[in-house]
Amino acid sequence: MLSKRVEVLFDPKQYTALEQEARRRGKSMGWLIREAVERLYLAPSRQERLEAVKWLTSQNLDLPPWEKAKEIIIREQVRGLDID
Repeated sequence: MLSKRVEVLFDPKQYTALEQEARRRGKSMGWLIREAVERLYLAPSRQERLEAVKWLTSQNLDLPPWEKAKEIIIREQVRGLDID
């Protein structure tokens, strides 16, 4: 649940560009800005990602055969895409 508010001022050109991008994606400007902040400033660091990979590869996991795993990965990637 969103509960904190921030006011951000843009010059008219920036605002228009953001407004058009939000409309193109079918999202609100707030969503667009939150998504940009999440990706640029709040995403895991390279070091955190490397540590996650090391942890994953150290596990003794019972995984499906590669073709089945590949199918699952592709399906989940497609579900996560912003397809207009």
